[in-house]
Amino acid sequence: MSKSKENILAQKEFLAAEALKVANESLGFIQDALPECSVRDLVAIFNAAVKTHRDIVSDIVSLTAAESKSEQDLAVEYGGKVDELLKSLGNS
Repeated sequence: MSKSKENILAQKEFLAAEALKVANESLGFIQDALPECSVRDLVAIFNAAVKTHRDIVSDIVSLTAAESKSEQDLAVEYGGKVDELLKSLGNS
């Protein structure tokens, strides 16, 4: 794995952990503040933090997943078609 990809993964793992911390703190605030303040905002923060964590983990999984042979072949074919299209547009 390349150095930049490893850096991106490390950053995403850090962000995922931070998002879980925010979700955990929000849950604690919800429990503490239930009788005296608007829980709606705290629930929204908690839900947003959990969604962020899920999105980041999804990104991590997609970055670490290996491409299949058919995906690699398709990427090469796609790249060639894009190059042809760009050349034809450049000639116009």
